[in-house]
Amino acid sequence: MVDYYKLDKIFVQGVTYTLPADRFYVIEAIGTDAATNAYLKIDGVDTGKVIADLAPLHKRTTNLLGPLSLKGLEYVVPPNKVFTVEGPAGAKMRCKGLIGRLAPGEGMPSPWPSRFAEQGKHYRTYIYGVATLAAAGGSWPAGAVTEVLSLTPKTIEEYTLNSVVMALLENAAAAPVEGDVAIRFNLDGVPLDILTTGPGKLGVDYYSMPKPPAETTEMEPFTLEDRPIRVQGDHTLRIDAVNTKGAAIAASSTAAMTMKVWAVVEYAMKG
Repeated sequence: MVDYYKLDKIFVQGVTYTLPADRFYVIEAIGTDAATNAYLKIDGVDTGKVIADLAPLHKRTTNLLGPLSLKGLEYVVPPNKVFTVEGPAGAKMRCKGLIGRLAPGEGMPSPWPSRFAEQGKHYRTYIYGVATLAAAGGSWPAGAVTEVLSLTPKTIEEYTLNSVVMALLENAAAAPVEGDVAIRFNLDGVPLDILTTGPGKLGVDYYSMPKPPAETTEMEPFTLEDRPIRVQGDHTLRIDAVNTKGAAIAASSTAAMTMKVWAVVEYAMKG
């Protein structure tokens, strides 16, 4: 019978790690200090890319997310297999989960062998988009709708937005207030929202999608865990920024005003 111990270790880019014959890892959550893409390569297979903003090493007052839970898409490192952290030089990856100890001649129990086989084509990662809303010194018109992110998976792919979504407006001449800016989801051109302003303002209020959630902004992250958006192959997700202020929003005189959006997704490849 397998014995399990607690796993909570820091691994570093540039080092190759090897599991002994009687141990295996089940990684249930990951965090990194990398500002650009970092990921685990297990037995030569790439897993999902993450960044510190979405999956930090630790939960702090400046980023309340903490390591990203893999939620049923655990990464498995079997006995005698090697793994590395890929990403910027010296990047750290915190891995939380289980250490399995096997008796002589014992193999990994279900479901870990099947999860190991599929983890290179079914994992958590993120999508990102950025759009210019107005040039430096210009303005974003009242009622304007600007595409920030568009995603059309290949026929054999599927993306599911079922976790955190964050947005960041940069270089406005003055910070907008609640109700001035919104983020709106569309699938195949159909808004996943009300269609007119009669029932209220369009989209999800910008300040409900903190980047990142923190004590100084909004402590509760915006998540689609309870209402996931499934984007199947050859269908198109579009995420828009909407000026809901009722008046133009001015950009800084020195830099273009932009909107950035990040979303944690579940990625799956068929076959």
